[in-house]
Amino acid sequence: MVKERLSFRSLNKEVIDPGICAACYGCVSFCSANELNVLTIEKDKPVYRDEDKCLEDGICYLICPRTADLDKTIETRFGSRGPVGSFVSVRSLRTTNKGIAKVACDGGFVTSLLKFMLDTKKIDGAVLSRKATLWNNEPMIATTMEDLLKCAGSSLAQSKSIRDLGDLTTYAPILSALKERNLLDQSKLAVVGTPCQTLTIRKMQMLHIVPSHIVQFVIGLFCFENFLMHGNGRKYLAGKIGADLDQIERINLKDDFTVKLKDGRVSHIDLDDLGPIVRSECLACTDFSNNVADISVGGIGSPEGYTTVIVRNIAAQKLINQAISQGYIEETEAKGIIEKISKMAERKRQRGLRVLADRKAAASRSKRA
Repeated sequence: MVKERLSFRSLNKEVIDPGICAACYGCVSFCSANELNVLTIEKDKPVYRDEDKCLEDGICYLICPRTADLDKTIETRFGSRGPVGSFVSVRSLRTTNKGIAKVACDGGFVTSLLKFMLDTKKIDGAVLSRKATLWNNEPMIATTMEDLLKCAGSSLAQSKSIRDLGDLTTYAPILSALKERNLLDQSKLAVVGTPCQTLTIRKMQMLHIVPSHIVQFVIGLFCFENFLMHGNGRKYLAGKIGADLDQIERINLKDDFTVKLKDGRVSHIDLDDLGPIVRSECLACTDFSNNVADISVGGIGSPEGYTTVIVRNIAAQKLINQAISQGYIEETEAKGIIEKISKMAERKRQRGLRVLADRKAAASRSKRA
């Protein structure tokens, strides 16, 4: 029996149809960056725009975070240590900048580290998600302190920081200017993303796929799940917090789902009670702590006002130490953090494995019917 040639049709059968697409849009980014324009996005899912142009080279399939063909290569490159992956240290860090601390989430470490990297010319920009509203994120390349502040904080919406990375390498102002000067390959970007986005970038880098060559540093967000705020979901959340959603001042995910209202009240919701607002496909993810990033960050385990940072390589450790020595960030003692992260990571991994098995089995039964 001749094996079917890998293409986007393979992704449809194995990932999109079974309901496990991560919506990282790495497949679309690859096509747009290479001016193939085979794929587009409809209703938050990748679809064919022009199937006749498809090269059927299998790249979109291989870089998908829900396919396993490159898993051995990824594991060899990034190693593995239990449910949280390999690391050299776990630290509790926060910004020293009062302006950043005022608007940021969990200590403002990420914003300050990116500012340090921009100030010292280690990167030309950072691909981030800007909070358009509490429920909607938009991708942008931050190149200034003002840009960074626009992206600080948390949003409930699905993170889309690499959704348009392919387009950004062509149309965003900084990259358009670099391209005109024939310096695109020399530009350096940091990316802040969820585990599925990070894994897609790493797979693209393994295969030397444009536009991953300009990504120099990856900051991975802890991610239990993403949210879609449809009508029923909005009503559900309003009922849980006992207030209209326009009264929400800030949201955060640590040990639970925390909502701070404008009147000062704080609501805590168990993660298992968030079903009506969870994006269904995210339930199939098994990576909480963003195991293949350069550093992974979140609030779990650290004291209030500090960011938990899993440092995954020596270069990242050196970078953080430089930022501390130059006064951008500061550190407090970190105790018992990895145990808390490991517990959360294993909880998500087990859930993801169950969902993956159930949905693939259901898809298989549907094909036979």
